[in-house]
Parts: sequence; structure tokens; C-alpha cells
Amino acid sequence: MTTRQGFANTLITGMASLLLLSGGVQAATDDIEQEFDVGSGGTLTIDSDAGAIEINTWAENRVRLRIRNTNGFDVEISQSGNDVRVLAESERGGFFGIGRSNIGFVADVPTTYSVDLDTGGGAIRVPDLTGNVVADTSGGRIEIGNITGDVEADTSGGRIEVGDVDGDVHADTSGGGITLGNVTGDATADTSGGNIRIGNTGGDMLADTSGGNITVGEGGNRVELDTSGGTIRAGWALGPIIADTSGGNIYLAGSEVRVEADTSGGNIEVERSNGAVLADTSGGSITIRQARGPIRADTAGGRIDAELAAFAGDRDGSVELETAGGDVTIRIPASHSATIVADLEVSRRRIGDYRIYTDFPLTIQEDDDGDILGRGDVNGGGDRISLETNNSDIHIVSVPD
Repeated sequence: MTTRQGFANTLITGMASLLLLSGGVQAATDDIEQEFDVGSGGTLTIDSDAGAIEINTWAENRVRLRIRNTNGFDVEISQSGNDVRVLAESERGGFFGIGRSNIGFVADVPTTYSVDLDTGGGAIRVPDLTGNVVADTSGGRIEIGNITGDVEADTSGGRIEVGDVDGDVHADTSGGGITLGNVTGDATADTSGGNIRIGNTGGDMLADTSGGNITVGEGGNRVELDTSGGTIRAGWALGPIIADTSGGNIYLAGSEVRVEADTSGGNIEVERSNGAVLADTSGGSITIRQARGPIRADTAGGRIDAELAAFAGDRDGSVELETAGGDVTIRIPASHSATIVADLEVSRRRIGDYRIYTDFPLTIQEDDDGDILGRGDVNGGGDRISLETNNSDIHIVSVPD
């Protein structure tokens, strides 16, 4: 070897060493394996045009990266303090130039560490860890364990599953179900095509799906649930609860503040409320129990059975129940002061006819059109209780205070 050749080789080797020390790596082979010393609390960022991403935790203050099948990708890896960043770009230009790439990422991180993961096509898996989690994929399933920190999960084509989270959660998918565990903060779940299941939350809870059922636990604040094609079930909410479905039943434990339930094709059941209850259905029955506030219930095709619970203090205890085709039952505390107005419209007769049954003294009479009317003040009169049905019976029941 000549002196000039030796000098050139030494220069090339030195430049390569400087590049490695600077933290930048350009893939020269199909696979890459590297480790970085870090402290707890850093962030691993992976930003790739494609590829599945799997994160593992270990009892080491290091990040270990294994990147497979990098052929056709420019891969750059860098470190800044406790943070490690991976950037993988397709040499063929964007998502449509990737073809059938098999690139994949496996990383081991400390148990206290954050991850920010973005891939244009692959599943993402994150185990239990302490740190914030961001997971975004354009085509795959997302699985995240129990997290102490905030979670953001977004996929355009897969299911999202998240364990218990001590923080806030935002989950969004255009084509799959969403399952979240218990969340101490706010929880938001949005999907265009799947069921949503959420545990208990300490903050606001928002769930929206265009094609599935919604089942949630207790809410620490405001709860809003909306589906265009399924049944809604919800636990007790400390804030107001709003449930809306165009094609299913609604079952609610109730609210400390207010309940609003609306369905175009199912039954509504509310177990309890310490505030107002508003219930509306175009094709089902309504059952309301233990309401300590005003009740408004309306259905075009079913029975209504509502109970006004006893309460202390000066608050609105009015009731308005209306159905076009079913029995109406109102249960009133024996000592409640109310003014009752009951209208039973009769457009067809049956054997035994239709009646207003009441435990309270009312004046009941039939008008010139054959409709049956009930009027009267209970305990001196007070909150207006309005009852209306067609070709069915009305029951006004006294219950113990």
C-alpha cells in the first residue's frame, strides 16, 4: 500500500468515526442495531414512511434499537441528551412509492420514558410504562398498556386498545373499535366504524361512533356519548350526561346534574338523577327512576313509566310525559305538592275502554269528543305534572316519601 493510499484510508476511517460520534447514521446494510445511554424521562421518536413498531421496556438506562429490512429506506438515527430520534424515509418517495416494504422497528426503553411513534403503514405496540405516549399509524392496529402519562392514539385503519391511564387519553380511528381502561383524566374516543368501550374516568368522557355500541363506566365530569347505529350503556356521571343514538337502546345509571337521552329507534332507561331528565325516542318505551328534578319524556310509539323522587329544598319537580301510543305511569311522593293535568285522547274504543287510574283525588270527566280528562291539586297544588297519551291508560301512583 502506498503512503498516499494509507493516508486516504485513514482519512475515510476518521470521517466515518466522526459521523458516528455526531449521532447520525445512514443505513448501509438491511438491518441496524444500536444502543444509546440515556436517563429516565427522555423521549424516543420514530418517524417512518412505513413499518410496524414494537416497544419493550427493560431495567436499563439505555435505548436499544433494532431496525429490520431497511432496504429502500434512508434511515437516520440521532441522540440529543436523553432523547433518541429515528427518521426513516422511503427512497422511492412517500407512501405510494413504498410498495411491499417489510421494514420494522423494535425498541427497548427504560420503564420511565416517553415515546412518539408515527408510521405510514403498520401496527404499533407499547407496553406498560411511565411517560407520555403518542402513536399514529395510517394502516394498523394500536395496542398500548397501562400508562402513567398522557396518551394519543390515531389510526386510519385498525383497532385501538389502551389499558389504564393515569392522565388524559385521546383515541381516534376511521375503521375499528376502541377499548380504553380506567382513565384518571379526560377520555376521548372517536371511530367511524366500531364499538367503543371505556372504563371509569376522572374527567370528561367523550365517545362518538358512526357504527357501533358504546359502553362506558362512571364519569367524573361531563359525559357525551353519540352513535348512529348501536346501543348506549353508561355508569353514573358526576357531571351532565348526554346520550344520543339513531338506532339502539339507551341504558343510563344517571347523573348528579342532568340527563339527556335521545334515540330514534329504541328504549330508554334511566336509573337515577339528582337533576333534570330529558328523554326522547321515536320508537320505544321510556323508564325513569328516582329523578330529583324536572322530567320531560316523549315517545311516538311506546309506554312511559317515570318516578319523581322525594327531595328537600326548593327545586323544580315538574313533570311532562307524552306518548302517542302507550300507557303512561307517573309515581309521585305522597307529600309532594303538585297540580296534575292528565289528557287521555280516545280515537277508538275497546272492551272496557281506557281509563285514568289515580291514587290522588282528581276530577275525572269525559269531554264532548270522548277524550278523558283528569284535573286536580295535590297537597294544595304546586309543580305542574302534565300527562298525555292516545288510546291507552294513565296511572298516577302515590309512593312513600
